[in-house]
Amino acid sequence: MDVRDQLMQAAAQTVDALSFTQTHVIDEDFRAHNRATIESVRSLQREQRSRIEQTYGPQSPSADVLALQLLSSYRGEITFLDHSRGRDGRTSPSAAAGVVTSLTHGQCLSFKKEMKQRIHEWERVFCEERGVAVTTRDKAMLRQVYELYKLAKNRLRGEESPTNGGGEDNNNLTNSQSQTQQPQGARSSSERANSAGTVTSGVRVRTPSPSGSQVDNPARRVVGSTTQPSGLQRQVVRSSTSSGLSANEGPGSTQPTIGSGIRVSQMSNEELAAEKRYLKRILHRFESDFEQRNGFAPTRNDRQAHSYEYIRYGELKNEIIRRMPSVAGG
Repeated sequence: MDVRDQLMQAAAQTVDALSFTQTHVIDEDFRAHNRATIESVRSLQREQRSRIEQTYGPQSPSADVLALQLLSSYRGEITFLDHSRGRDGRTSPSAAAGVVTSLTHGQCLSFKKEMKQRIHEWERVFCEERGVAVTTRDKAMLRQVYELYKLAKNRLRGEESPTNGGGEDNNNLTNSQSQTQQPQGARSSSERANSAGTVTSGVRVRTPSPSGSQVDNPARRVVGSTTQPSGLQRQVVRSSTSSGLSANEGPGSTQPTIGSGIRVSQMSNEELAAEKRYLKRILHRFESDFEQRNGFAPTRNDRQAHSYEYIRYGELKNEIIRRMPSVAGG
């Protein structure tokens, strides 16, 4: 073939190629397709690729597969838990705790975080597949995994609790210090009052003065020294002392003469008012505590245990009204 024939052949091929490209398309697989049908061909190709990917491509694991992976990942720890079970089927707390005691705090924290993430992933896939939330019956297949997670969680919680307890101890220490500082002022006033009398079981007992008719009345001194305060009086006095409050209304007020056996007719106006205020306070506290504890106000039968205080309060009130009606408001 001479040069002229080669040129004619090249020209003919070029003309054919130009004509072909006007009506056909070459795809990425070097296949020629008619332009009129190229869209349908491409649609079929996309559908074919999608079907291949769905059948043979990577797929997200199902809930059952994730459950098997969880059991396989923590197989050693689960086996240890199974061996720590007793004959009754219950796991010994001390033996089960050995699963996580060998871990440091950081390792246990990472272990718990990883387990929580994987358990939540399994629960999410389970809900997506079945359309319902995970129930206790569904969690039975991963019972050992949940037990292992609970052990790690309890260990971390136990390591954090001493810190919180220390904070509570510090708060209690601060409160006790403040309570210790509070009664100092009241203590000074009570020390001044001790010069005029004695204190028995936390209750002020009036000591007869060496002057006046009291010296000539030994019976009153005997009664005053032997009479003991009732249980309600001791309880209120102890609570008043612990809270830093004295039985007085103020530093300069007169101490009440509870349990001294002195008749109301032989008491001064200041002593009557002080003892009346004292009894009113302890009786009011008794009724308030009773109502908070039982949900109703104390009845007459409930007040029988403290009948002495109620009778004494009535005598004081009547004596104050008899002497000076204006003092009754105290």
